[in-house]
Amino acid sequence: MCTPSLAIDVIIETGDGSVVLVRRADNGKYATIGGFVDIGESVEATVARELLEETGLALQEGSTQLMGVYSDPRRDHRRHTVSEPNLTPE
Repeated sequence: MCTPSLAIDVIIETGDGSVVLVRRADNGKYATIGGFVDIGESVEATVARELLEETGLALQEGSTQLMGVYSDPRRDHRRHTVSEPNLTPE
């Protein structure tokens, strides 16, 4: 692998200040919604796809806000990833 993998994380904040989490299939732990960007896919399309796949919720156009970009090579033990968390109010 010659470049880092691009990933997204979606943070859904509910009206009462709670955050929506999903249970990971690989280790059973709770995590934010997220996944890797496919070749030829925009980050925005990845956010919508992962949200629908993992929760069944449809993304409302224009409802996300980029929270940051995280790229420390040590942040994911599987491989070097660059993640862009997005905030989506419910």
